[in-house]
Amino acid sequence: MEAHVSPKKGWFESVSEAYSKHRPHYPKAIFDWISNNAPCHKRCWDVACGNGQASLGLAKHFDRVDATDLSPSQISSASPHPRIHYRVGAAESSDLPEASIDVIVVAAAIHWFDVPRFNAEVLRVIKPGGLMVWLGYDPLRSNYPLLQTWLDQLYGERLRSLWPPERKHVDRHYGDLPFPGPSDALPKGLSIQLEWSLEDLLGFVGTWSPLRKAGHEREALLQEISMELRGIWPKEQTTIALSLPLMGRWGHPSP
Repeated sequence: MEAHVSPKKGWFESVSEAYSKHRPHYPKAIFDWISNNAPCHKRCWDVACGNGQASLGLAKHFDRVDATDLSPSQISSASPHPRIHYRVGAAESSDLPEASIDVIVVAAAIHWFDVPRFNAEVLRVIKPGGLMVWLGYDPLRSNYPLLQTWLDQLYGERLRSLWPPERKHVDRHYGDLPFPGPSDALPKGLSIQLEWSLEDLLGFVGTWSPLRKAGHEREALLQEISMELRGIWPKEQTTIALSLPLMGRWGHPSP
């Protein structure tokens, strides 16, 4: 199997198309919540924006969204918007002006950063009283017990050895990472609601980091997962309801 590949060395370079197609979009409610807690709505920084899934939601609330990502292919696949300014850039060295940002959002990416260096950059670019949100989501939830058991075992047992070590921060809701100031957990009850087909679910699972790490065994593993899923998929159901509970931390960075 392949050794662990840092995202700074191309972990996400070859999956931009799959991410754009199969990764879920965040709900309107989380962007409304961010907007309601923002001290100002002039300028927002979407850090490690990927293909702009969160950027688009933020653009409805902020005059300007600076969306940066280390991956050129992710940036090139992002959806254009007149208020979003995409560019390739590192989270720890943004080149943004000092004290220029009202809100900083990191969606499903803070566990990949050099967090102390990133926090120093946050304190440099954020305005006094500015807001920062680390956003992520828990594993998939289903109302079908057999499917839920299979999903739990796939995520937590069968693929455990293939998850990158950074995944532990996600499982801990980022609570073990240093936040630059007092912070709270995101409000409970927010979630991504999905109506997915079997192929949608397979596509999402195929973007998981363990499948990237599986190397030459990836196709065989995907085929095995596909056969199992087809065997337990609820009969006569073209699509089923699934959800991804949102989690994360938020606060007002201060020295």
